[in-house]
Amino acid sequence: MLEALVLVFAAGVLTRMADMIADDGLDINRYVGYAIGAFYGFLGAYIITQYPLLGELGIAVVLPVLFTSKIDHPVHGIGIATMLFFLAIYGINPLNLALLSLFITGGIVDEAGNHLSDKRKLKGIVGRFLGYRLTMETVTFAVSMYTGNWIIFLAMIAYDAGFTYIFPESVKRKLIRFAGQ
Repeated sequence: MLEALVLVFAAGVLTRMADMIADDGLDINRYVGYAIGAFYGFLGAYIITQYPLLGELGIAVVLPVLFTSKIDHPVHGIGIATMLFFLAIYGINPLNLALLSLFITGGIVDEAGNHLSDKRKLKGIVGRFLGYRLTMETVTFAVSMYTGNWIIFLAMIAYDAGFTYIFPESVKRKLIRFAGQ
């Protein structure tokens, strides 16, 4: 279980780095960026295939981003293509479609809600909740509580910790400035 959480955390860190390249102007060698995308794609596929309890969650983290057309940079395109390539080679374990649907819905609410919150169209507690993308955490907590499979919630927290907290805004700005020099 600890290995799975470390891998999920690493996937979160690499995904954040790819986001910083795609969205925030982190200026690094494009081949290094492609390698980051490929590695997070491989990790995603590995987690989905090797940890069956995380399959639905792993897929549901990716599909809402595709559905909301947020893959708009080659680094993320390579990440998703790499994930799909390795999933095609290794196959996907049988999935619980109800759980997959629930997680995909949570992911779509997070993506759409975050977009609306960023545009200042949602205010108050709902705007803050969706702005911080807490839907998936809430859904995974409820599922873990219901099933007793706490690895699902812990994996969501590990991914978010890698994605959100490894590069807080102040560190992100310094890294972008340093890479641009």
